[in-house]
Amino acid sequence: MKRILSKKYLLTLTSSLAVGTGIILACAGDWDDGSRLNFTPDVFADRSYSPFFYAPESFYGFGYDNKHDTRFNESNVTDWATYLGSSTPRTELEYLLQKATEGSIDSAAGYAAGKLKILPGSMQSFQLLNKGEKKTIAFLTYLSLAKKTEVFAVNNLEYEWDYDSKKKNPYYNAKPLNSKLQQEYTQAKDPFLKQRYWFQLERSYFFNDSAQKAISFFESNEKVFPKNELYYRTMAYAAGAYYKLKNYTKANYYYSKVYDGSNALKTVAHYSFHPQEEADWKATLALCANNEEKITLWQMLGVFYEDEYRSIQEIYALNPRSEKLNLLLTRAVNQIEETLNLNSHKYDGSDTSKNKVIALINRIAQANNTNRPAMWHMATGYLYMHNEKYQQAAACYAQAEKRLSKEQGEKEQLRVFKLINTISSAPKADAKLEKAILPDLEWLLDDHIKKEVRTQGATDWIKGSLAKMYNNQNESIKAICFENDCVYYTNDKNIEALKSFLNKPNKTPYELLVSKQYALKMEDLLEYQAIQVTYTNNLNEAISKMEEAVSKAGTGTVNIELQGNPFNGRLQDCHDCDHEAPQKIKYNKLSLLKKMKDMQDKIKAGTDVYTNAMLLANAFYNITWYGNARAFYDCNVYQCYSSDAPHVVSPPGNMQPAIKYYTLALSVAKTDEQKAKCHFMLAKCERNEYYDGKVVNNKDSMYSPDNRPDFLAWEGFKTLKTKYSNTQFYKEAIKECGYFRTYTRK
Repeated sequence: MKRILSKKYLLTLTSSLAVGTGIILACAGDWDDGSRLNFTPDVFADRSYSPFFYAPESFYGFGYDNKHDTRFNESNVTDWATYLGSSTPRTELEYLLQKATEGSIDSAAGYAAGKLKILPGSMQSFQLLNKGEKKTIAFLTYLSLAKKTEVFAVNNLEYEWDYDSKKKNPYYNAKPLNSKLQQEYTQAKDPFLKQRYWFQLERSYFFNDSAQKAISFFESNEKVFPKNELYYRTMAYAAGAYYKLKNYTKANYYYSKVYDGSNALKTVAHYSFHPQEEADWKATLALCANNEEKITLWQMLGVFYEDEYRSIQEIYALNPRSEKLNLLLTRAVNQIEETLNLNSHKYDGSDTSKNKVIALINRIAQANNTNRPAMWHMATGYLYMHNEKYQQAAACYAQAEKRLSKEQGEKEQLRVFKLINTISSAPKADAKLEKAILPDLEWLLDDHIKKEVRTQGATDWIKGSLAKMYNNQNESIKAICFENDCVYYTNDKNIEALKSFLNKPNKTPYELLVSKQYALKMEDLLEYQAIQVTYTNNLNEAISKMEEAVSKAGTGTVNIELQGNPFNGRLQDCHDCDHEAPQKIKYNKLSLLKKMKDMQDKIKAGTDVYTNAMLLANAFYNITWYGNARAFYDCNVYQCYSSDAPHVVSPPGNMQPAIKYYTLALSVAKTDEQKAKCHFMLAKCERNEYYDGKVVNNKDSMYSPDNRPDFLAWEGFKTLKTKYSNTQFYKEAIKECGYFRTYTRK
């Protein structure tokens, strides 16, 4: 037989159990929920369909369903509160229905009927149980039996992998329970109670008896009950029973009625819906009593197989004004959006399949006979816009504007699309364009204005497009404000120009908008400049800029505390060792700079030059990528990343300031021990410069096989071996540094 389609998401759980127990076993995870897609389903489709809004990484929008045992708690309490009377304390009902054990309910029923004198301790203050009313006794009698059904009907199931371990006991003997339920059902005169016994008995038949018996019991009694939530819960078990018998024709028909009749059951009904063969599908359609039932089936099929095109055609032919078209349209447009995204694994450069969908949407839009005509015109215009047909898009938006409903979301969606179209069709970002788009940009980019439409994707696209236009026009300041680019910060003149723009007192309205889009703050720029000049050994300027950054920041990376003592100089770099070691003095960036400047001044004054030079050299070493105080260069600018030049702003590894002061210390060293230490530290600097040049910042070596030698004979190593092998430091170096030890054995 011909299959309808090959289903992308295979259902491995027996669907007959899915609706019956309220279980959806779909995987959890960090799903792409589709919020970056611009065509907003929330605006056009009823909120009850929200689980079926298109999400690229998830069959259902919520990822997985964990309401298996609690889905109807609230409505159940509400129903019983209505039955028992408005004065019934809700908290008491919640306890009795959801928490009380079977034994305590039996005791409560005995007390209410006058057979017991004492209530269980947890219920002694319950007003409901002290009334002894007929309805209360009937409620407790029912609840006692309902609690017994939880043995097989409530799984406490949260995850798919728990199913086998928590499903009902196959040896459970339900005959006594079924007999009692049948008796109460037959005797019940109150319609409310009778329907509930009907539901409980149907559920027990589904789990504990033959599927045919469950079907017969449902179908022989269903006409006498109202089409409420409990009715559709009961029907769901009948649908599951048909599925057990592999009667997919009738099962799918029942699932569609459950889906359409109960919002609470929409997801579980849809998950259990499982059309397979074309003949079965046609037979299911033949069961429908009217076109509305057929429309529901077509909508479910379109979502299930992601074949919105076919379902839109079929529903439109049955009823052009059906609201069920709206969900399918949003899904169709969102899917096309996703296939046009170069960064998506669903990217599809071909146009054949997309063009037929676009043609269908356009044809329906032009007929103007749907219940939301503006939506169809917007969809057509949006898809035209994706194909760079901006004039046709504008014409569609003009038609949409004439047919807008009073819904705010619809107006906002059109406003976003028109803004995108205006920017897309503009040859350049000149004053004319800026004036035209300013009001809409201010609205879109103002986070304080609550919007009903999705704006993430549109905002990112608009900012990126404007940044590209401004870069092409050599207006780099506006470009960097709309889209941060780390290449920009490699030139200090760019930073100064940006600072001047941000500090400009009388900005035009458009300039003010642009400046608000800049991702960083003035203190970030000052902090970055202070860090940069530190590596040029210009400590005065570094302190000045860091102080200004601190005065503006209050908190942030500028005030970060350095975890290790930056003046330590180890034989072997060990950041964790330094971070774990006790520190008498804790340094932040500014206090470190000031201490370094103090040592620099002492060196100039000739005070203890060796010690101060060594400490200052250690500090310059430790604030590079190789040292224990690398947090010194941690700032928002260094966190910038550019896909075009990912290593432009790379972690600082400049060894020249450290080399300068280790060399100075060597020149004034008085003992062989001091000189040996200087040579070793200079060797470490030489090693780091080698790796900086040959590895870290060498794109050619980044992905190539590592053919570098295990060691190189640094000048410091050579000198240590030939001149200072008699020192204690030499012995410690061999012990601590495997690299040096390898060299000495050559």
